[in-house]
Amino acid sequence: MNTFDLDEFIDYVWSFYGEHDDTLYPIQGLTKKDIYDGYVIYLDRIEKGDIEYSHYSWGDGDSVDREHVRDIILENPKFDNINRFSLLNQ
Repeated sequence: MNTFDLDEFIDYVWSFYGEHDDTLYPIQGLTKKDIYDGYVIYLDRIEKGDIEYSHYSWGDGDSVDREHVRDIILENPKFDNINRFSLLNQ
């Protein structure tokens, strides 16, 4: 993605974690709204620059951004039943 497009980024994250036939690492119950919410939290953490998230930096929607958004999504208690360990190590 040369020019960032939020819809493309959400679709990119969805292609890895959404519940559909081609999903590599499905997160049960995930919605595109969850991805958007995770993206907003991610940007907020980058802007705040808290020491806990000092390793966060925006990469124009690259795979690292996708993984950080995924990790934020998995912080949501609604995904407690997901095997986080297997998702992170695949």
